[in-house]
Amino acid sequence: MPVNESLDLNQVRAVLDQSGEPWRISYTSMTALTEAERVRRLGVPPTPGLDVDRLEEAKDERAAMVRSAVAESVGAPVAFDLRNVNGVDFTTPVKDQLSCGSCVSFATVAAMEHVRRFTTGTSGLAIDLSEAHLFYTHGRNAGATCSSGWWPDQACNASRDIGVTFEDYFPYTPGDQDSSRLNSDWPNRLAKITAWKLLNNNAAEMKRYISTYGSIGACFDVYQDFFSYGGGIYRHLTGAYAGGHCVCLVGYDDAQGCWIAKNSWGNGWGAGGFFRIAYGECRIEGYQTVGIEGVNVRAWLPDQLILGLWSNEYDANAWAYGAGRGWLRLDGNTAVTDEAMLLELSASKAVRQPVGLFEDAGAIQQIYAW
Repeated sequence: MPVNESLDLNQVRAVLDQSGEPWRISYTSMTALTEAERVRRLGVPPTPGLDVDRLEEAKDERAAMVRSAVAESVGAPVAFDLRNVNGVDFTTPVKDQLSCGSCVSFATVAAMEHVRRFTTGTSGLAIDLSEAHLFYTHGRNAGATCSSGWWPDQACNASRDIGVTFEDYFPYTPGDQDSSRLNSDWPNRLAKITAWKLLNNNAAEMKRYISTYGSIGACFDVYQDFFSYGGGIYRHLTGAYAGGHCVCLVGYDDAQGCWIAKNSWGNGWGAGGFFRIAYGECRIEGYQTVGIEGVNVRAWLPDQLILGLWSNEYDANAWAYGAGRGWLRLDGNTAVTDEAMLLELSASKAVRQPVGLFEDAGAIQQIYAW
């Protein structure tokens, strides 16, 4: 896409005033950049055959359709916000993709982290996955670059079939690169999507997935006024088309008619890195949306305080509850190994001594007690 002339913020403010201020303008980390630098922080390829001049056609009809797809029709609550589920925040910290079109990687990783925390009921679970591994290894293998961007469905397939390691095994820096900085032990420290589904143009299912699993990934059309968003419910009011972008949807509100999203432009943009966008706006439901149904982890879980143990008369049916993880099944391959682990965990529980657990897809395969 060609880079447009920068938008005059006074013009944006004037348009907002005329429109009754549906959202607020702010001098953000993005407004401090040049237009070319802002566009560099997008990262979803254009829809094949895209006619930019016709993107706004039938927007009101699309919004009406989304509003009619109420959450209650699929048994979901009328509003949901992963940052406040009965007073508990299941989100992970906002990150910054910087000068690379790697937004798909950040949105996918955020959704994976959120789904893992929410579906296991562990808001404090230490999970920080590597956007660099997903983009510079899996994305690079698929032909993605900082200039071209990538697609969420391809990112989900790679995360399901191969997996994504943790941030400390491949820290993120902006700029096209190979996998030379990837820790060679990454197969023993990674997360995998169990299953995912395309949710394009299905607002009711989007709401069900968000309220059931915690988050989904969604692409939308970005216009120049969005870069100066500072709060409220965003609607495109002025400025030219800038490109496609992918974010992580963490909630919705049928009464207010909006989605709640976590962006990847740092917490100096928007409302602490988050934003709300009106139903039917900027193809947020139809560009490409992906719902992740579960995330398995293969990694050591350090410093787990054992709060509970459970077993019965059946073999291979012993469980441990780690304070930072929840219930995990003991799976040492043999009943003798399971019994030995259970005894060690019992002793650690009795003296409240934390242990290390090696989890693989919900099962404890090794322990480290000291």
